[in-house]
Amino acid sequence: MSRSFRFTIASVAASAALVGGAVAAPAAHADTSRDAAAARAALHEVAAQPNDAASVIDSIDEANAVLKKLGITPFTPTKGLCTDLSMPSAVGGAMPGSITPLLGDLNKSLRVKDKDINAIQKGEVLYGFVPVDKFSDTKDKSGMRVAWFNVNTLDGGFGEPMKGLGDSIVDAVDARLKEADVSALVRTLARKTLGSVVAAIPANGARGGIVKTGSGTVLSAIYGTMQKAGGSEDAPVTCYFFPSLGIATVK
Repeated sequence: MSRSFRFTIASVAASAALVGGAVAAPAAHADTSRDAAAARAALHEVAAQPNDAASVIDSIDEANAVLKKLGITPFTPTKGLCTDLSMPSAVGGAMPGSITPLLGDLNKSLRVKDKDINAIQKGEVLYGFVPVDKFSDTKDKSGMRVAWFNVNTLDGGFGEPMKGLGDSIVDAVDARLKEADVSALVRTLARKTLGSVVAAIPANGARGGIVKTGSGTVLSAIYGTMQKAGGSEDAPVTCYFFPSLGIATVK
């Protein structure tokens, strides 16, 4: 796992260079050949390395490590109760904005002052959830949910659906670049490069979601259902996870 993550950091540098060039230059004048070459080089390096993303998370310590590598602060660990009577462990966590997982504060590093191009913006929280054991990465990942309450504003939400943790990060980066009027070609290249980087992190069955909570102290709970393989494809095992609880200070 450590070898894969060291390579992830190296690949992030290529992603940052690509995104940096995209933001610094107007979209109408993007040097597409240079961007394409940079993306192809980064993708080639990713493809050449061993990928253990499908490996099983064997302990709660490993689940915590996956969250921390992304910059997500872990919550309390929790347990699930499955229809095969197993009780897998899991842990959730939160990462307040304004920041981009793996890349840091893009506003600061790219000297962007008039807009927020970070994946997680001010007043938002990226929630993550990593189970122990082997879980299915089904198309519908919305079984896991987030409940939150901002004690400063008295606002809250219940049942916010999650999706794949990597998907949450990549989709958010793509949305911010689109808002910044970056060309579609460069967005596609950046998305593919960052997607390959995120995929290199072992995150079997990991879930994620970005929620707009507003600034303040936010109490959160991550809970819900997830499936894993059963005795046959027609009879998957469903696990019901009790809440993983935590507090985040959102600016």
